[in-house]
Amino acid sequence: MPGRNHLVNLTIREARATDIPEILRQRRRMYEDMDYNEATALDTMASLSSVYLTTAIADRSFRAWLAADGDRVVAGGAVVVSPWPAHPYDLQCGRATILNVYTDPEYRRRGIAHKLLQAMIAWCQREGFARVTLHASDHGRHLYESLGFEASNEMSLRLR
Repeated sequence: MPGRNHLVNLTIREARATDIPEILRQRRRMYEDMDYNEATALDTMASLSSVYLTTAIADRSFRAWLAADGDRVVAGGAVVVSPWPAHPYDLQCGRATILNVYTDPEYRRRGIAHKLLQAMIAWCQREGFARVTLHASDHGRHLYESLGFEASNEMSLRLR
């Protein structure tokens, strides 16, 4: 493995339906890292999420990005686009929410999650969203704040 801060072949790409097993692996690991280890619940979550992802990736209401070091996927994140009533400050009837931001432990603290978030934020801006929200774990809060997310009853980033 290259030096701790050196990634020779880091690429970020949008996920496809064939990436569902990897998305599910990362989602499970994310919860395990937050000390949620009830195997039955995690198995059920994966099973239900697999069905959801099959439909949501196809209809493009779930968009995910994966980071790879060469051929190995080492991190990922997603944006869920959900129908939402318009607001006076945002006349688009949709809401963007970032979730599933995860990096394999041996690849953390190298800026990979930062690059993934930049890709997701740029996509949200191109799609015309006025803001994007997320729920931050204690481990991720500093990263999100460094990108301009503001604490409220949920984390929020103004895009316009």
